[in-house]
Amino acid sequence: MYAPAGFVNQTQLKEIVDAAIKGLDPAEVVRVNCSIGEDHTGDPAIFFRVVLTDDAARKDRPWEVTERVRSSLPSASWLLENWGLFPYESFRSSSEQCELNDPEWA
Repeated sequence: MYAPAGFVNQTQLKEIVDAAIKGLDPAEVVRVNCSIGEDHTGDPAIFFRVVLTDDAARKDRPWEVTERVRSSLPSASWLLENWGLFPYESFRSSSEQCELNDPEWA
């Protein structure tokens, strides 16, 4: 049975992700969580959940903030080739997270 490296070495991958996002601006990003599992098709995946500050989410160009975050994360091709994982990113504001109170985003 084949197990992607991302499933086998989750701690190491989490350390790499943590190092990659360390330089994000705290005035824009509250936190980035990730988990490893299967996507809707059953393929191995890594799910990034990014909580933005309310100010960053309200900016005139919120896609600029999300692009900065995406560019700090390991690339999709690197994650797939080295870890066997398809990446997915989701964003929400701090206020939205407070309202939804989703533990996976906490």
